[in-house]
Amino acid sequence: MVKVVSVHRGYLTVRPLTQALCPACEQLGHCRSNWLRQKSPIRTFEIPISDPISVSVGETVTLSCDEHRLSQQVFKMYVPIFVGLSVPIFVGQSQGWNEMIQAGAAVFGLSLGWVVSRHWARNFEIRVNR
Repeated sequence: MVKVVSVHRGYLTVRPLTQALCPACEQLGHCRSNWLRQKSPIRTFEIPISDPISVSVGETVTLSCDEHRLSQQVFKMYVPIFVGLSVPIFVGQSQGWNEMIQAGAAVFGLSLGWVVSRHWARNFEIRVNR
């Protein structure tokens, strides 16, 4: 659940609301990820919208996405980066490259993988439910 901070022509700016504890964390009495939340302030983020939407500032809405599509997005985000980092190292090891060339190739592959993943995973559908 998020609170709508502002409504713009092509996107919504929202802020996450604090959530109730999940069943696993209820046993502990606190959320296991609280250390991360305490280290970073609750920030706003933008949700692109393609169709007009009738929400107003201050309204609380629920965001949802298809689990299969979420898995695909995770794949699209991390596999190119992992491949870009690991393939140059494996090729360098098999071809007998020195470590500096392997490191340079790995950094180049990592950068290329990041660019590919950003481009490949650009479109992701999030539904805004009231």
